[in-house]
Amino acid sequence: MNYDYKNKYYLGASFRVDGSSRLHRDNRWGTFWSVSGAWRTIEEEFMQPVKDWLTDLRIRASYGVNGTLPSDYFGYMGLSSISGGYLEQPGIQMSQIANPNLKWETNYNMNIGLDFGFWDRLNFTIEYYTRTTKNLLMDCPVSMTTGFSSYLMNIGEVKNKGIELTINSTNIKIKDFNWNTTFNLGHNSNKVVKLDGEQTQIVSGTQIHKVGSSYRTFYVQEFAGINPETGNPLFYTNELDENGNYIKEITENSKNAQFIPYKHADPTVNGGISNSLRYKWLDLNFLFSYQFGGYSYDTWAQKTEHGGYDSYANIPTYYRDSWKKPGDQTNIEVYMPGKSSSVSMHKITSSRRIHSTDYFRLKNITFGITLPKEWTNKINIGNVRFYASASNLWTWAAYDNYDPEAVSAGSATQTTPPLKTVTFGLNINF
Repeated sequence: MNYDYKNKYYLGASFRVDGSSRLHRDNRWGTFWSVSGAWRTIEEEFMQPVKDWLTDLRIRASYGVNGTLPSDYFGYMGLSSISGGYLEQPGIQMSQIANPNLKWETNYNMNIGLDFGFWDRLNFTIEYYTRTTKNLLMDCPVSMTTGFSSYLMNIGEVKNKGIELTINSTNIKIKDFNWNTTFNLGHNSNKVVKLDGEQTQIVSGTQIHKVGSSYRTFYVQEFAGINPETGNPLFYTNELDENGNYIKEITENSKNAQFIPYKHADPTVNGGISNSLRYKWLDLNFLFSYQFGGYSYDTWAQKTEHGGYDSYANIPTYYRDSWKKPGDQTNIEVYMPGKSSSVSMHKITSSRRIHSTDYFRLKNITFGITLPKEWTNKINIGNVRFYASASNLWTWAAYDNYDPEAVSAGSATQTTPPLKTVTFGLNINF
């Protein structure tokens, strides 16, 4: 439902009830709603004296509730599957623990925005938002006696908040030439508000979900470099003193190094810059995207950084810089082929594998030529445009051993990175 009064005051509301077969019949239905309002302040009488230069001013706000379903179609069911069995005899084994208590993950969203513009050429949009997620869907560790390592549950609460800024500018607008620019920037931060019962933290793979910390905080043993005399990796023990501070003693034995929360995956800022230029028949459009302040964990290095332990597995190219003789200064341990190697890091969850995901990328560029109407009208064609377009032609990245956009939930795996593509085309409209 939407209501508009005199093109100045706006109200909106929605209400819906959704059901899904992905949940047990007792928890299948969810009720979701939203309300919104806006005040186009520029249309008020008291704004008339400034309308020569202030051409737009609007204040808006909204609040609503929506839901998220489990990704699996049968996530609440206990499932079994046929396996290879034992001694070449087929068998059936459990593949999923039943959880009939699964329910909708519920998001409570609040948004406050301000739109304003100057001289019909420079427009700004600023938004502040919060998003509180309750009944969070999370894989929680369970006793290995169940035959499983984790179990999907509704547990805990996470709060996100942030700001978004968009600027649209008409830089040049004359008879034969137009140039427009759009800039957007977003900042988001989040923290875990609570977990199930009295729990204050849950370790999940290389990450820890800890009350008061960012949801995707890494949980690793802190790497302290390479011993220049032996080539063995070093670690900080990170025992806690009586004041709760980490003791930075160095050890070659990774078993003496404590796991600690260490950086997080969420970028501090991200956004893009786009430009559109047109001169007579010619047009040029290009878009840059960027991200700064986030990190990722190189999951694949857990296997490839084996230090010679696995003679059948490949190794990264940066092992060319590994330690080779006493006195070498490097961050890569000695490479010792053979299963007797004592310096392998392939089973160590180390901070060395945490890398910045900062990047600045030319995401797309398109150049086009549109034939004049006086030409195309002679042959009864409405429009003819030739164009060439390219994607991901150039990227600056703080870490270049894998693509910063080939990262999912803070983990870099063997995901295919964005491909460089070049396209040529012809559009004809009759």
